Amino acid sequence: MIRIPIVDMIIEQDDKLLMLKRNFEPQGKFDIPGGFVDNRESIEKAAIREAKEETGFDVELVQKFGIYDYFDKAEKTVHVFIGKIIGGKMKSSREGTPIWINFSEINSDILACPQKDIQILNDYLKTRGSETTLRSRVV
Repeated sequence: MIRIPIVDMIIEQDDKLLMLKRNFEPQGKFDIPGGFVDNRESIEKAAIREAKEETGFDVELVQKFGIYDYFDKAEKTVHVFIGKIIGGKMKSSREGTPIWINFSEINSDILACPQKDIQILNDYLKTRGSETTLRSRVV
């Protein structure tokens, strides 16, 4: 089975996470900046490109954080990177509006893709030694 390659970029500053408030379905929900890898594009270049397109910031890769498989209309593999801002200016894009969010405010209710993002962000918080755990809310 062919998996679609996706990239996500974790960008943290002052204990806040940079997320994208979506303009498209599910509209108003939040995503980690990222997206599809173009043909013949490396995952590293895709992560940097997607961060720039969606947030306006120039980002440098700090490290590759992990790889996660999930299903959302198709089998996907998301390559997650940690990045730091090295330039640019925050600006909205066609996809949505970048917003800094406290980790304590993040839960499955506000996420566009909670099936992947809760796991990714909880794994990230563990590496920081944080006692915060993001929860999936069951209605």
